[in-house]
Amino acid sequence: MIMRNRKNIHWYLVFESMEEARNRVPLNKTVRVEIPGKTLCLAHSPDGFYATDDRCPHQGLPVSRGGVCEDGHLVCPFHRYAWSLHTGKESRGIEANMRFYEVIEDKEGLFIGIPQKRKWWQLF
Repeated sequence: MIMRNRKNIHWYLVFESMEEARNRVPLNKTVRVEIPGKTLCLAHSPDGFYATDDRCPHQGLPVSRGGVCEDGHLVCPFHRYAWSLHTGKESRGIEANMRFYEVIEDKEGLFIGIPQKRKWWQLF
């Protein structure tokens, strides 16, 4: 089992099996995922699953509404801006980068790790 107990990351179970994840998120497609306090876009590429906020930095539109994975990039369905699934960098360097969250695929299912904000007293 992969460790999901790192400090300041909360792991959310999105699918209870990898079979369910592959069935619900077709290859090279995206779906909207709701977790407490966040709406995410979950992308399924040949390399695996990737999660980011479901807002295109260009105009704030939901990337999960038709976004696709092409050549290692998440492509927005509205204006075709593309971000690297590995680095979050916009491919042409003219739009803001996207933040991607950790995704763990294991026998217990598919998990997305969301960093938790630390309280001020936890900084010392």
